[in-house]
Amino acid sequence: MKNLKLKLATVAFLLGAAISPAMAGKGGSAGKIRDAIQSTSTDAIIAEVERAESLVCGECTTMIVGLTDHKDYKVREVAAWWIAKRPGLAGQLSTQFKGELLTGSSQQVRNAADYLGASTTFTALPNMRQAIKRSDLSVDAKLSIVRAVDQLGNLGGNEVLTVAMADADAAVRWNAAKAWRDIRGQRDAAPVASLLGDPDARVRAEAATVVGGLRYTAAVSALETLVTTDANPMVRKNAAWALGQLGASSSKTALTIASNDASNFVRLAARASLAAIR
Repeated sequence: MKNLKLKLATVAFLLGAAISPAMAGKGGSAGKIRDAIQSTSTDAIIAEVERAESLVCGECTTMIVGLTDHKDYKVREVAAWWIAKRPGLAGQLSTQFKGELLTGSSQQVRNAADYLGASTTFTALPNMRQAIKRSDLSVDAKLSIVRAVDQLGNLGGNEVLTVAMADADAAVRWNAAKAWRDIRGQRDAAPVASLLGDPDARVRAEAATVVGGLRYTAAVSALETLVTTDANPMVRKNAAWALGQLGASSSKTALTIASNDASNFVRLAARASLAAIR
């Protein structure tokens, strides 16, 4: 409640007084936004917020700022998109949300990270690097921080992802590995290669894809072991693909074994990689 009051106070400060709906921009209205929110339909809310892209309306602003606390990520995302089109308001909220990354509850951190990522607020990266190290955050909060770094796609988020890849929760590790390959200018895959031995099969499979995509040759030996011994066929398939991307002649033996795998998907991937290496 305190968080919402702070936001509403910011809106009041920026707007001074509500502008009459008669002065609204193209598409949408305060009434339609209110009805959509009351319907609790995610699709209806998103549609009305998008329709109100150019709407100038104090009441609308208050309602949409309130949506940054919505339970559904898609709604929080479209609210951030709408707010980002209003620089004055966006700047005030960004300052508040950056602070909440460091001191807020898990829910506040989740909402803050989602807003800052969706609004491409690069100046939030230092706070994200601190927030991901907090020991009191929920899995949802950490996932939102990782998602925000993924959206920003900046090398400044590497530290966030490295910390997340060591998290106790497999979903956090998997999302961090996945986000690693989306960072613009990413070259090194060493932190992801450490996940090739992860206890979770989904994480191992994603790690194999990332190290292969980034041509991380130091992972060849680990991938050869995975493609021939891992119990999970998705891991073996991804390892086979990755070895083809790395193109090491030493991988031919492992890929030959994998070309006779019990899984058709693994066999196909292994044979394609063998053909690429030859």
